[in-house]
Amino acid sequence: MIIRMTTTSRRQRRYDHRLRDLIHRTGDLTIATDLGVPRSTARGWLGKAPKIVVSVDVTHLKAPELQQEILKLRRRVKKLTALRRLALALLQTSGFTLTYERLPDERAKIRILQAVDRAREGVPLWALLRFLRLSPSRLHTW
Repeated sequence: MIIRMTTTSRRQRRYDHRLRDLIHRTGDLTIATDLGVPRSTARGWLGKAPKIVVSVDVTHLKAPELQQEILKLRRRVKKLTALRRLALALLQTSGFTLTYERLPDERAKIRILQAVDRAREGVPLWALLRFLRLSPSRLHTW
């Protein structure tokens, strides 16, 4: 007999980094709690150093300029998606894999490791390794 325990999981909420920074700077929890943030969450923001966030300042742009920016970004995403699909198709059809191949050339390994480090800024490591068909242990060994 299998007994399944059901848990009610609630979605984790995300908060604007500017609100977290404001609470951290001022130490005033009421700013957050007045906006519906749980007190325990806001209290946690007091001790943590603010996260570094890189953003594009688009607050000064008008609606038509923002729409133009969105269209430009959509075209870029579409192009990058097409290139990624092409690279994946080439990789899959060639049967290439680093799993059972040796790269005796140290420069080749360093080049791949540097590319992985750069790509980790936007893609999780597990996804990169899957794309390269490279095991975590092989990456660590390099």
